[in-house]
Amino acid sequence: MDSLKAPDEVAFMTSSRPTDLMIKCMASFVEDGDYVYHGLDSALPVLAMVYAARYLRRDFTWHSVAEPFTPDPSRVVLRPSTGDPSLEPESLGFLTTIDAFDVAAKGRMDLMFFGAAQVDEEGNINLTAIGSYERPKVKLPGGAATAYLFPLVRKIVVWARHERRVLVPRVDFVTGSGRARIERGLKHYLCTNRALIEFTREGPVLRAVLSGFTIDDVLQGSSMRIIVPGHVDTITPLSDEELRVIDQADPEGLRYEEGYG
Repeated sequence: MDSLKAPDEVAFMTSSRPTDLMIKCMASFVEDGDYVYHGLDSALPVLAMVYAARYLRRDFTWHSVAEPFTPDPSRVVLRPSTGDPSLEPESLGFLTTIDAFDVAAKGRMDLMFFGAAQVDEEGNINLTAIGSYERPKVKLPGGAATAYLFPLVRKIVVWARHERRVLVPRVDFVTGSGRARIERGLKHYLCTNRALIEFTREGPVLRAVLSGFTIDDVLQGSSMRIIVPGHVDTITPLSDEELRVIDQADPEGLRYEEGYG
């Protein structure tokens, strides 16, 4: 969490775009020695892992659904699909997705990132359907292995849009159970394009606000109840060096096509 502010803060900041601040937020959870995994449609997690390796100098094991194992972070260049094996070159080898599930089952997967169409006050996420499961208003892509992995990974960081229809009191369908994670004492966080929220036994707690937003912006943009503690951090704009690291991995600016700002 200490990386929410740059290690060597400089006077001239170059990016306060919410997308870049989300990447910085997500990267702050990568610790030395972690086994970190990302799945499909994960542009922001890929860039967060690059940022963690190259800017924060974190020493961690990198694995993904594309199956390269521990690629060279300086050679990673974002592609339209994060399932493209060429995205993560110069790897030590390949490890299948089935092997990743085995790693998680043994309690050795430390951090994973999940997107969500809905997130609720218990930290449950919905990737299945909006409306009833039997007669959905919108059928979503599905959770793949979300239900299996959610109770196993030590730290989970969900990323989502900060909108009232996304941050809800109760999801329409529980694809991944945040409640099960909280009951087991596992770490569970949400990075949005306005804030960082931690899910606790007491409920969702506001831990930080992205630069350019206020606590009121966070509360008004959510229909879930959010607890505001006495101290709330600010995720500061990116410096030249921070932005350069991300831009080198995403020269086409594909991350901005996600629509987070």
